[in-house]
Amino acid sequence: MTAKKKSLVFIIFFCCLLTVPVFLSGPAAGAVTSGAVAISGTIPLVTYNVSVSGIDWTNAIVTWQTNENANSTVAYGTTTSYGSLITNGGMTGSHTISLYNLTPGTVYHYIVISFDPAGNRAVSTDLTFTTTSPSPTVVPTPSGRAGGGGGGGRYGTFTGLFGPQQQQPGQPELPQQLPSQNIQIFQRYPVGFQGLQYNADGYGTLIVGIEGAQTAGARVTVFPDRVEIYQHHSPGVLFTFWGYNLTINNGNITGPVSRAEFVTDPMNATLALGNVSGSVHAALPALIQPGYLNITITEKLSTDTLNQFQSILGDNGLQLTSAAYSLNVEKVNVTTGPANITFTIPASWVNQNGGKDAVIVTRISDETGKQELLDTVYGGLDTQGNMIFRGDSPNGTSLFGLVTAEAYAAEQKANPNVTYVGVSRSSMVTNLGMFGWLAEIILEYPVLLIGVIALLAVIVYFGWWKRKL
Repeated sequence: MTAKKKSLVFIIFFCCLLTVPVFLSGPAAGAVTSGAVAISGTIPLVTYNVSVSGIDWTNAIVTWQTNENANSTVAYGTTTSYGSLITNGGMTGSHTISLYNLTPGTVYHYIVISFDPAGNRAVSTDLTFTTTSPSPTVVPTPSGRAGGGGGGGRYGTFTGLFGPQQQQPGQPELPQQLPSQNIQIFQRYPVGFQGLQYNADGYGTLIVGIEGAQTAGARVTVFPDRVEIYQHHSPGVLFTFWGYNLTINNGNITGPVSRAEFVTDPMNATLALGNVSGSVHAALPALIQPGYLNITITEKLSTDTLNQFQSILGDNGLQLTSAAYSLNVEKVNVTTGPANITFTIPASWVNQNGGKDAVIVTRISDETGKQELLDTVYGGLDTQGNMIFRGDSPNGTSLFGLVTAEAYAAEQKANPNVTYVGVSRSSMVTNLGMFGWLAEIILEYPVLLIGVIALLAVIVYFGWWKRKL
């Protein structure tokens, strides 16, 4: 073999040696030879550290965590069917949902639910918590009153913060407020937010933009028969929209609503007479754009306001004896229907000024200036031992006053034949008083007039017939 051929054989043999490791380490037939490594599958969404805190009579706070950002939902109720749902669409790993308007002393079942942006869901097991029960409240017994037969009525000697004031011409004597009482408390309540509309079309349609609610810090709760929106503030407003066919689509809660209403958190104030509060519960005919309520509690009332309160009281045979404070509701971009105004006031003030039966809620319309006496209901005691009074206002919100009044006792004594509202009829002392009383009864019950005429006709007829015989 020549040297040239030997060199060629050596080169071929050396190349074969280099290719052997490649074949030995190469992939099996049909295998993917890409240099990138692909991993399939996803990490499951998980909820953990679920707990409840801040439990009291009607509130609780549910917190939990997820292993990636997800939204927040709590389903809760008194059974494992739950029935109530609160959702927050914000994506986060730490979740907090506050529950409101719970029933005191009640066991609640709940689960937490979270969805991540990809639609993966994580649900906790059924858990429970129990709201606390209110401790019993001792109702103070009103002290006896001179001439009043034991207190709580409109009669007798009344004492309090007020003394005589110079009488206006043609006006009854007004109570005097102490010069030191010049306390005025103001609070603005936001009503609505961008993305919330009700009855803008005149057909009761509700639109709730979930994103707008989140931006405004509002809590939206969907029930089978209604939607509740608590617009957080300091204090806040709770809206209730009643309807059975509400749906959630494209980030909006929409559907027909049969009625709507709102109630404000109590506005608290410390006055010279003690701690008081006032709140507004009203029908909501429509909500087209965001607005607000300006609510002001005033202790020192103007002489003009006192005169207007006395005017309507006088028309009903009553004399203003004291004025605790007023609550003025100014509306901006908000209309209200029939309303209930709730006042609280120390029991000591009420007992010093005639008792609970002497308390009246009055109203002065901000549109017409007309004065009204409202149906006033005593609601018992709150947790602080203050007395609760509610005034029912069919004509909506305006300027309201919490006052006490008594009947015109002095005029009743001087004119026993005159009847006043709230004063018992005791005018049948003279013949004139008797006939006046009979005339009043006949006018009030016209059917009696027919009976009286028929009776007189019978008497006259038989008297004449007897003389004829």
